[in-house]
Amino acid sequence: MGTEESVAAHYGRGNVEKQLLDIVEAGGGNPEAFAPAKLHGADQLHVGGADATTRVATRAGISHATRVLDLGSGMGGVARHLAQEFGATVHGVDLTPEFVAAARSITERTGLSGQVTFSAGSILALPFGDSDFDAAIMVHVGMNIQDKDKVFAETARVLRPGGVLAVYDIMLMGGDVEQYPLPWAATAATSFLQPPLAYTDALAQAGFLVDQEAKPLAEGIAFLENALASGGPLGVEAPALTNLLAAFRSGLLAPVEIYARLL
Repeated sequence: MGTEESVAAHYGRGNVEKQLLDIVEAGGGNPEAFAPAKLHGADQLHVGGADATTRVATRAGISHATRVLDLGSGMGGVARHLAQEFGATVHGVDLTPEFVAAARSITERTGLSGQVTFSAGSILALPFGDSDFDAAIMVHVGMNIQDKDKVFAETARVLRPGGVLAVYDIMLMGGDVEQYPLPWAATAATSFLQPPLAYTDALAQAGFLVDQEAKPLAEGIAFLENALASGGPLGVEAPALTNLLAAFRSGLLAPVEIYARLL
């Protein structure tokens, strides 16, 4: 099994769509038609959840006029958030067929199919023409990608000149990661953590100019503490969250935002 197949297998377990719809129903909503907020962030599996998505989108300048590519779109939570809260038109690409199917179904039920669409595929070979998008967003995806140079080169190809790429990943601050599982990988075999400098170097080689960086570590620690106290987000087991929290507290890992503009 190749790396991409292993990554897809890691995420594609359990009936994701049913679990999401159960959350809506438990909250008194109608599973056939509901607002994205009824999912309570269970469809956004990244540190900070919906609040982090809002922060990243705001800093990236995403608006109702923005055509956005969501790289590694998962269950579609980020894409729907960008459409609902910012008015953007979004297309998501993800490796995991189960996630893509769930993303399409949930998007239909939330009435956002006119703004948000999804494709199953690899972000190493994007199925789009040149300059198709105004912005791209990659949220907690790079940890599973060894060839970040190729991802950023492909993203540069499909962005218009002046387009923005917002990256929000867990990055390596120093030392070696020894404690697995982590939320994105059961073992080191599918975990490709790198420091921020590796990202910025790869972005520069792809033709991007880095505008700014941010490291919301305190917010990340608080989010994981709250997640563990409340039972954790959908599909992420406590040992993985516990190991990530320990790595944050030790300074080994941190959530990092990078914003870059295509020259």
